[in-house]
Amino acid sequence: MLARRQSNRLQALQRRSQELKLQVGSLLSESQLKEALDASKRRNIYQRCIQLKQAIDENKNALQKLNKADETAPIGNYNQKKEEEHSLLDKLTHQLQELAVSISRENITEYASFLPFSQ
Repeated sequence: MLARRQSNRLQALQRRSQELKLQVGSLLSESQLKEALDASKRRNIYQRCIQLKQAIDENKNALQKLNKADETAPIGNYNQKKEEEHSLLDKLTHQLQELAVSISRENITEYASFLPFSQ
């Protein structure tokens, strides 16, 4: 069983990337809901951004360490597939960064409204 898991390492990373893509998409959708205006919901979304970013970084690192020689079976277009995965992970990272910045701005704006000099 262990040998089977290791034999298709690129495919395993591709599956993990797809899982992460779904999670990022779900988080982006959730952030658009009216309930996301609540400060505690924004904090929760921000924390999930951080967690997803860490998972994406782990997948990126594993992908960078992966070599064609690591595969027990030949994979066609190996380098192209590897680059496509890297590109997908970069895109997910960018989406999370944009969401995190947006949430941070909302939190700062909300906090600033309580300061005496902001009125």
